[in-house]
Amino acid sequence: MSKNAIFTLLAILYLLMNIVASQNSSSDEYALLAFKSQITFDPNNVLTKNWSQGTSFCNWIGITCGTRHQRVRGLNLADMGIEATIAKEIGELSFLRSLIISNNSFHGFIPAEIGNLSQLREIEMQDNELNGPIPASLGFLENLQTLNISYNGLTGNIPNRIFNLSSLIEISFVNNSLSGSLPMDICYNLPKLQKLRVSGNQLSGNIPPSLGTCRNLELLSLSYNQFSGRIPMEIGNLSKLQILYLGGNNLTGNIPNEIRNLSALAYLGVERNDLSGNIPTEIGNLSALAYLALSHNGFSGM
Repeated sequence: MSKNAIFTLLAILYLLMNIVASQNSSSDEYALLAFKSQITFDPNNVLTKNWSQGTSFCNWIGITCGTRHQRVRGLNLADMGIEATIAKEIGELSFLRSLIISNNSFHGFIPAEIGNLSQLREIEMQDNELNGPIPASLGFLENLQTLNISYNGLTGNIPNRIFNLSSLIEISFVNNSLSGSLPMDICYNLPKLQKLRVSGNQLSGNIPPSLGTCRNLELLSLSYNQFSGRIPMEIGNLSKLQILYLGGNNLTGNIPNEIRNLSALAYLGVERNDLSGNIPTEIGNLSALAYLALSHNGFSGM
């Protein structure tokens, strides 16, 4: 092949790459405008005025683009007082890594199309008015590290597939109306998990002993649900645990003596259960303990 033919071929390839990049950028802009179209109240007219086709979407408020490719990497609209539903077209932002819409008035369902965003690392949707189930498609986000959809009105079971996302560091579903139980093998595929917060729901069943295999867990909050049975002694394996909150359930039996192994524990709440027996003397040796709640149980002894 001659040099001229090679140069011509390279020029064609470069042109095709630019065409594809332009089409992908147009897809991002289309998805963002579809998202904007679902907004019914924007108190400061931030997006109404700023998200305009006359300017590059990479310069729009709340948008972060990658330096190599002019594609949307971050969408952060936290604390803007926005009222809206989440447009399903958000699933077309294929380079998105961070989705933060916390502390607004988003309502309606979480679109299943979010499960298409394979690069997503962070979902923060807490403090909104979202309802309906947690989409099972979130269980396909293999790079997800933070999943926080606390303080909404979500219902139904937590999809088990979410507990197979080995990249997860934080799972927070506090104050929803979720039901069902936690899987018995909950921690077998969560080696990086540091925070598990599901307080204030309608979850039931036993506390899985496998929680003891989440060795990096620092915060475990299962309070104010309908959990029953005993506190598993395997929790004593969580040497990094700082907060253990199990109050407001239907737990029975005693506090396991293995609690003595939680040397980093600063907060222990087991109030408002049906626990009995002696209070383990080992609790007195937890030098980091700053808060202890044992009231409304059936403890006996000294």
